[in-house]
Amino acid sequence: MINTIFIIGFVIFALSSAYFFVTKSKPGVLNSAFLVSFVTLASYTLMWQGSFVAQSPDGQPIYWTRWLFYAISCSLLMLEIARVKGITSKSKIAELIFLNVIVMGTGTLAAVSSGLGKWILFLLSSIAYMIQILPLLKVNTEKSKWVNTTILLGWTGFPIVFFLAPTGLGLFGSATAMGLYLVLDVYTKIIFNLQLKA
Repeated sequence: MINTIFIIGFVIFALSSAYFFVTKSKPGVLNSAFLVSFVTLASYTLMWQGSFVAQSPDGQPIYWTRWLFYAISCSLLMLEIARVKGITSKSKIAELIFLNVIVMGTGTLAAVSSGLGKWILFLLSSIAYMIQILPLLKVNTEKSKWVNTTILLGWTGFPIVFFLAPTGLGLFGSATAMGLYLVLDVYTKIIFNLQLKA
């Protein structure tokens, strides 16, 4: 079942990568939509291939490399969110990206840790996420109100899945977690970028 989810993810992000590559509208501008899809395609390829997999205490596979690729793709998405929100300060944009790397780095470590260390790392990741996201939610321009919905329904879904999946409490298995992550990936990376192009 998990491999089927990875194959579906591979196909979806291969198609979205091709689409965003050929529909780039402005020459000389960073094609972040393509890069985000392509990085996510690489992530699904690696997970499908089955390397670098940890195990939860009850034997469920944990595909921890996902968060390393999120450090790249979500940093690119953060550039787009900052642009839509009208944030032009280079230091503020750098802060948002560094916070994103901290969120994903501590998330990676939490995924492969156990005991108290796991929960301390998850807490640190969650705090960094709140520091990153709360100021963004307060910045509203006429063109960016819809971004808050993407953040609240999309971005915030990832730590919730992490918390409930084998990486956290283990209330559901890895297959369910991978399916939910795929839905969130499509929403935050493809649908978001399609809305930007609309």
